[in-house]
Amino acid sequence: MTVTPRRRRADIAETLRRRIVTAVSAGLSRRGDRLPSAREVAAEFDADPRLVLAAYRILAREGLVSIRRRSGIYVAAVPEVAGGPPVVAPGWLVDTLTAGLEQGVAAPKLGEWLRRCVTTRRVRVAVVAGSEDQLESFCGELRDDYGFDAVPFAPEAIDRPGGVPSEILNAELVAAPEPYAAALRRALPAESRVVTLELRMDIDAVWRREMQRGPLYIVISDRKTMPFLERSMAGHASAVRTLVLGQDDLGTIPDDAGVYLSRAVRRRLDGKSVRGRVLPPARTFTTRTARELLAVLVQANLNAMTAS
Repeated sequence: MTVTPRRRRADIAETLRRRIVTAVSAGLSRRGDRLPSAREVAAEFDADPRLVLAAYRILAREGLVSIRRRSGIYVAAVPEVAGGPPVVAPGWLVDTLTAGLEQGVAAPKLGEWLRRCVTTRRVRVAVVAGSEDQLESFCGELRDDYGFDAVPFAPEAIDRPGGVPSEILNAELVAAPEPYAAALRRALPAESRVVTLELRMDIDAVWRREMQRGPLYIVISDRKTMPFLERSMAGHASAVRTLVLGQDDLGTIPDDAGVYLSRAVRRRLDGKSVRGRVLPPARTFTTRTARELLAVLVQANLNAMTAS
């Protein structure tokens, strides 16, 4: 499928937005810091510098960055607001409030209306994935970032001799990465809603910075996670060391190394510390997947509000 310049620009803007927010949140960047130039980003993405500059202009309209002529591009210097996002983007807030007005919702009431659209009722989602690390990651993200009631299932549930478990059949939503999503569509009734969990394959700002300093140590709980890591870290294998909890010696991690612990590992460690600088959890779903998940969640909540 051909990617249009407009779609490519939006994809680059999405990646840059995520990098900036993650870097500021992790303390790797500060408000007012200079960002890579359009030419530098273009070389990384193998894109036209004019397309990258157009992506930066999207972020500038949102208020996330400032573009200074003959000087460069900088993280917006808007002061942090307690309880708010890592970088306040006034333009995005204005756009959101304006869109609310155009839908007939007064600006002071928009926040409460949006809250009701995702919290009026809980939606149950059955999650199928190939490893313990992925199941913990997906279910945790679905609970924490969306408000779903997420229940994990191993792939064996799809072709179980007695048929698919009733917990999956009765779930309002079933979510899984490929190829499990395709298998679920074949195994479940036609009316079942199955969402394919598309995963981000780009390396975020925190991981990039750590890999520039030295090897990044990734600790997982299940060796079945290895093939996914190998695909997602393609081209960066020399900068990564993967350890399996309970099989490899975590004492080999240097004190000054960056360390990423999967959610499953964090649960198993139960507060026990490891050597190195532990990085924050990373979001895994693409924007397209996030929109599809939110569409299901919002519709279910609107139906509940209408019924009441």
